[in-house]
Amino acid sequence: MSLPQIDIIVPVWNRPVETRACLVNLVRHSPGARLILISNGSERETEGLLEEFAEALDERALLISTPNNLGFVRTVNLGLARAEAEFAAVVRSTSIVTEGWLDPLLMLARTRPEAGVIVPRLVRAALDRTAKNVHSRLSVSEAAHGDFAAMLLRRDLHDRIGGFDEDMDGGLWCLKDYARRTLRGGFLTFAAEGSPVSFCDDPPLGSVTRREEVLRRSIVAYTARWGEERAFCVHFPKGADIDTVRQRVEVMQRGGRQGHSFTVLVSPATFRDLVRSGHAGLHRNIRVEQLTRLFAEGRAASLAASLRAVTPGLVLVAGVDGVPFPGGGGSIPFAELERLINAIQAEKYGELCPG
Repeated sequence: MSLPQIDIIVPVWNRPVETRACLVNLVRHSPGARLILISNGSERETEGLLEEFAEALDERALLISTPNNLGFVRTVNLGLARAEAEFAAVVRSTSIVTEGWLDPLLMLARTRPEAGVIVPRLVRAALDRTAKNVHSRLSVSEAAHGDFAAMLLRRDLHDRIGGFDEDMDGGLWCLKDYARRTLRGGFLTFAAEGSPVSFCDDPPLGSVTRREEVLRRSIVAYTARWGEERAFCVHFPKGADIDTVRQRVEVMQRGGRQGHSFTVLVSPATFRDLVRSGHAGLHRNIRVEQLTRLFAEGRAASLAASLRAVTPGLVLVAGVDGVPFPGGGGSIPFAELERLINAIQAEKYGELCPG
């Protein structure tokens, strides 16, 4: 048997109706893929369903069964350890893929060797039940982390950094940790939004107390490894040199890779320039806001105040030397922000980290 172009790992714990719908669509819309189906301590009905699919797919499927529920992340790692293709995808058994969902992911992975994790367009099924039939134009940007609903991983990345941390929460903080390890390993995380994948959240397992304790431990572990994620609001006044603005947005892009978030306030002319050059969509952790033509400074001060009200610890940054942040409030110069990002990159990520 020749190696498949991609292995798709589907961890399954019961929910046979949702699992069947997931697998039917994966088979229909994932040509050339092999499915690694993992029955994670499932009941007999679900086991039988997976055996049925594995038998029908023959060499296009690998069925693995565990006697007990190992937990989602351990099951994903088990699947990754058995993957043989150049690329592996992780898809929850409650996600529904659509025609062409893999195309932009594989295209980006093959044209951008630094792309280690790639997330498709994800649509929450409960919010938009018709979205799975809507195909959008391809859009690519860097992302803060992957998503267990569906994502593509490069095998080279897994060989270099290993699997997901099984001691973390199995959700957001585990994904953030993997994204930071991806960066330290010399790869980047992207979103390639084309044909959508609809998903729904799995019901929480275990007691509330236990889940809260796991979450607390995960946040503590993440912060100890990578430092605290911070939020910044950066203001560029009207007439700011566009080359300087672009260069500083690229600095913020490196900060976004570290988990920090940025709101960038610019004039309408600067906003149009950033959109044309692609700098307005470099990273999902960078949001570029267009100020009004009139009373721009007042609008900037108002936006900053609103952000501070919902984001404790927000840091105001004067984007241009000698031009204070509108409304005052104790901003820092951009050079200080750049020093912070550079120091974190040197301390936490090392020489393999993309510049």
